[in-house]
Amino acid sequence: MDTRKSADDLETRLPAAPRLTRRRLLQNTLGLAALGALGAACQQAPASTGAPASGGAPPAGGATAGATASPAAGGAGTLMLSPRRPFKMVWTALTGSQAAIWMAHETGAWRELGLDVELVRIPSSSRLAAAMQANEVDGGSFDWALAFQFAAQNGNAKEVGAITNRQVFSILSVPSITGPQDVRGKRWGITRIGSSTHTASLLALELWGLRPDDVQFLQVQEVPAILAGMEAGQIDLGAVSPPTSIRARKAGFRELIDLAEEGPDYPSIGLAIIDRHLTESPDLVRAYIAGYAMGVARFRKDSERGIAVMKQYLQLDDDELLRELYQAATRYIAFPPVVPMASLPRVKEDVTRDDPRVAGVRIEDVVAPQFADELQAQGYFASLL
Repeated sequence: MDTRKSADDLETRLPAAPRLTRRRLLQNTLGLAALGALGAACQQAPASTGAPASGGAPPAGGATAGATASPAAGGAGTLMLSPRRPFKMVWTALTGSQAAIWMAHETGAWRELGLDVELVRIPSSSRLAAAMQANEVDGGSFDWALAFQFAAQNGNAKEVGAITNRQVFSILSVPSITGPQDVRGKRWGITRIGSSTHTASLLALELWGLRPDDVQFLQVQEVPAILAGMEAGQIDLGAVSPPTSIRARKAGFRELIDLAEEGPDYPSIGLAIIDRHLTESPDLVRAYIAGYAMGVARFRKDSERGIAVMKQYLQLDDDELLRELYQAATRYIAFPPVVPMASLPRVKEDVTRDDPRVAGVRIEDVVAPQFADELQAQGYFASLL
């Protein structure tokens, strides 16, 4: 994908984000639901590169097994849903952090468990929030910081697993910016207010002793467009993730900080699901998490297939870049994907500073960790390695 070509899609004057960083985010975001959040924002997954590794049919003998049986005892078959269930799942960003979702889908992991996943694209967690609130989707990859604000505004979803437990973003700038001391007043690219790029940006500013009002946030919808904006001279710096961060470094832009390596333990993306499944279909929730975990394990074990899947979804033809991205993704995609409970009070504290309503949100309002914890205790995740 040529990021220079993306620069043509940028407006002459990029839209500035509101000076208030989060407080009115979901008031605006949830308004999208009335318009149909799965309209122009939502795309089908790229065409499969071939038949899933498991084939189209469920494993023999697994169709009637109950999801409450010990998964370690009989592998995926013990988690098989019967009857098979449809599930609309969202991936949100053109970044390697989504690779295990793509791998699970392309290798038929969820299909093996009786879950017929329709994988769709909605660019950014804030738009995913609107789609979940409208019950247009069942779940997907969801920013942890936004999950707290979503709960504060009566959101209808919870995080049930971990995708990345560190901020996998780097802050890249034009060469004239030599360090954090040069950042004040500059145009800072993010995808959307409330997205993971926004969360990472706020964390970097905090680490540097700066405030959100010290910069001008510009929303450009896609991570590659942040790099395109810097190349076009319309953005001074921004939060980008692999592979865009790798390409930006190679293009001569300056890396001010790599939050994955230099930042604190700070959950970035979780695996969300709408609340009604938690109470009505706990077996579906287990299959959802288990299938995702299969995707992580298969991605780690099969570098050739993992790279091919990233090439397909990211539409990249640079083999060297893909290999570098694969190595990075195997480091920062969390496994086992249990909810990072110890890190969540920090996330809540940070979000509360921008939105005081979050102070009344309990951790249990945001997460349902018991499903992944159960799979962990039963040895399911260990059995995949």
